[in-house]
Amino acid sequence: MLAELRRIREVQVAQGEALAAGDLDRLDALGDERTALHARLRPLHEAGLGPADLAEARALVELVTADQERLIGLATSVRDTIGRELRGLAAGRTAVAGYRPVATSRAVHLDSTG
Repeated sequence: MLAELRRIREVQVAQGEALAAGDLDRLDALGDERTALHARLRPLHEAGLGPADLAEARALVELVTADQERLIGLATSVRDTIGRELRGLAAGRTAVAGYRPVATSRAVHLDSTG
């Protein structure tokens, strides 16, 4: 149980790094690993941990929960940044469309490419 919680914490850190770097393949792989780790967890009262291990497990759960909020914030920030960039690209396409040359012949199919 403690090993899984510790690894979840490590995976969270790596997920933040992958997200910040835009490495979506790594982010997906880490997400799969994290899902598998979560599937192996069970309620703390069923884990059979001694007092010291139980205290560490509770601290790890709190840390993982807080870090999940941080990851959500980072993902939201990345999403918003990409959205602004995409909106900027759309405006650029509209501007480029205004620079198309005027048709110089009656060959409609040749002059209306694009």
